[in-house]
Amino acid sequence: MTSASRSVTGASAWAWGLLVLLPIPLLGPLVAGGGMVASYRSLAREGEVAKANATSARRWGTAFLFVTTALLVMQLVWGLIRMTQPSAAASGFFPQAIPIALYALACVVHLVVVVFAVLRARRGQIVRLPFARSAS
Repeated sequence: MTSASRSVTGASAWAWGLLVLLPIPLLGPLVAGGGMVASYRSLAREGEVAKANATSARRWGTAFLFVTTALLVMQLVWGLIRMTQPSAAASGFFPQAIPIALYALACVVHLVVVVFAVLRARRGQIVRLPFARSAS
């Protein structure tokens, strides 16, 4: 199949999100979100479907990048505060690890959204996220 007979659908913008599976801790989500954002520029010139899918992927990637980075910073700050207070008794995993647990949950949700979006985009359909505003 030649490139002329196959149209660009923008699925590659969503496929960047699969880099969240990189086996390097904490780096995968940063690369995944960044790749989704960065792929917009090259796909925006490839047709309306590719542009729409790249726009959706860019929005999702930006939100994912912001949320995961904020959760990691919150976990770091919370941990540093707890380390500098020797009088504070350790109260278990969950009060202190809420940000990292939410980070893991965000990564799982991201993975599910990305898989469904890649499958939909590969069929040539425009991926629309239910909570995102329209691109008009």
